[in-house]
Amino acid sequence: MPAMPGLPDADPPLTEVMQRALTVLWALGPRVALDLGCGTGRETLALAALPDVRVVAIDTDREALAAGPTQANVLYVQADATRLPLADNAAQAAYSFGLLQALGGNSDAPIRNLMQELQRVIDSSGVAIMGTLADFRGIKRPDRSLTGAEVSKALRGCFVLQELIGLIDRENDGQRCRYWYIAATPFADG
Repeated sequence: MPAMPGLPDADPPLTEVMQRALTVLWALGPRVALDLGCGTGRETLALAALPDVRVVAIDTDREALAAGPTQANVLYVQADATRLPLADNAAQAAYSFGLLQALGGNSDAPIRNLMQELQRVIDSSGVAIMGTLADFRGIKRPDRSLTGAEVSKALRGCFVLQELIGLIDRENDGQRCRYWYIAATPFADG
C-alpha cells in the first residue's frame, strides 16, 4: 500500500489538521470524493493522492478552476455547492475548507442548503469533512465567523457529528483566528 498522502508546502498547524482529515478519508477509501469550494485546487492534490479515488473539485469561480493543477483522477466542475450536478449517493466523501463561512454571510439558509445537498449526494456510509474559520475577531472580512452552535444547527437532521478533527488558535499581526474541522456522517433517508 502506498504511503498516506500529505499536504506539501502548507502551514504546520493546518497541515496537522489536514493530515487528520486525510487519515479519516484514507480509512474510508472513497471511490469519489468531492472538494467543495476548491478554488485553485491547493488541497485537491492531497485528496487526489488517496488510493483509487476520483476527485470532483467544485467551485463557482471559472478562473480559479482553470488554474487548478492537472491530474488524471481530478475533474474540475464549475457549479454551486448548494445545487450539485450529481446523482443521489454519487460520492462517498466530501471535503471543504472555508465554504461554510463564505456561504453563511447573510443567513444560515445557504449552509443548511449545502448540508441537505451533501446528505443527498453522499452515500450513507460516507463522510463530510468541513473546515472553517470559527473566530476571526478584528479581521475585516466579507464573510463571518461561525459558532459551533450555528454549524450544529445546520447539521441537524442531515448529518451526525462524528469528530472534531482539529482546533487551532493562531495570531496573525495581533488578530486572532480559530480554525476547525469536523467529520460528520449523513443521516440515511427515511
